[in-house]
Amino acid sequence: MWTLWTEAEHLGAWHRPSAAFGPTYATVDLRPGGSYRMEMLDPAGELHATSGTYVELDRPHRLSFTWRWDGSDHDTLVDVRLSEDGGRTRVAITHTKLVSQAEADRHAEGWIGCMSTLAATYSTA
Repeated sequence: MWTLWTEAEHLGAWHRPSAAFGPTYATVDLRPGGSYRMEMLDPAGELHATSGTYVELDRPHRLSFTWRWDGSDHDTLVDVRLSEDGGRTRVAITHTKLVSQAEADRHAEGWIGCMSTLAATYSTA
């Protein structure tokens, strides 16, 4: 699971809020202080991009990074914790420093979509 979150090829395969979005283009400089960028097309063909900086990396258990949508004037913080659970990996995402409940709701919906896309892309059923 760590690799799926930290390598550009894998991020590009699943990191989007729904299958209706086009593939994500990702770049990753995986080190504390390193940056990432992700770009994706929505169903109408509009580009959405986010970028940030890796704050903390504790392979294979935790990664923390800032998050900023292009055009936004504030960073938020995403903390991802990965834990083994009976041969599967449990993923816990905490997204903080959001400025409103509406923004929190949009991000929650987006993360749920991302996790659904991840599961569909890498299902080992």
